Amino acid sequence: MKVFLYSAPKEKYIDHINLCLDNFNMIFPLFVETAKRILNSKNVKDALKKMVLYHDIGKLTKKWQEYIGTNKKLPSHAPIGASYLWRTLPEGLKEPISFAVAIHHADKGLLSDNIERPDVQAIIDGIVDYDGKIEWSDATTTLENEYFDETIKELNVNDLKDMARGLRIWAKGCSILEQHKRRLQVSICHHILKLCDISAASERKEWENENIEKDDLYGGWLMVKNITSYINNIRERIRCQEK
Repeated sequence: MKVFLYSAPKEKYIDHINLCLDNFNMIFPLFVETAKRILNSKNVKDALKKMVLYHDIGKLTKKWQEYIGTNKKLPSHAPIGASYLWRTLPEGLKEPISFAVAIHHADKGLLSDNIERPDVQAIIDGIVDYDGKIEWSDATTTLENEYFDETIKELNVNDLKDMARGLRIWAKGCSILEQHKRRLQVSICHHILKLCDISAASERKEWENENIEKDDLYGGWLMVKNITSYINNIRERIRCQEK
């Protein structure tokens, strides 16, 4: 029997990521010039696409997959994707992109530990072994290298610690003007990621459930409604242009 990895109850991880990538390919042309200017780079597309592709790899830990769909508290997942991007992206892009991924669930109050002590958080959450390496679900062997490569397999608490320390220095160890510039860089990355992630998540069946408390989903009902409406308008505009 084939074992699947899940991003949410009844939603396969790979389906969510591919939908996020589809959304990215659709909306990126609207932000490309702004992203180039704010991030001060002409080669932003590949880096931002990588952000979308790997933002949720923390959901592939053994414990996260065991707990999904239960009443048990899920371990934090955002810092793991952030640490992978910190390790693999070039300087100048890795900082704002890693920061954006680390806080992509900040609307749920998870910002502090994700930036201040993700290594300690990982240990407390029980997602690392005695050597400090991230414990991945056995089902990750079914993923193609594009979604789960060798560098991901090697991630450990030191990577989380290095990422968090680097981000704190990057965010605060500069002039006020430079801090403002760097906040803008994080904001554009975070905005693009949220558009891709939330619009993809809004297609889950749980969002259609009238009895569920929607303020508990993805950061709040109004935010999801606005993002979904925005993405649908873009999709409709593209459809009209193609006619």
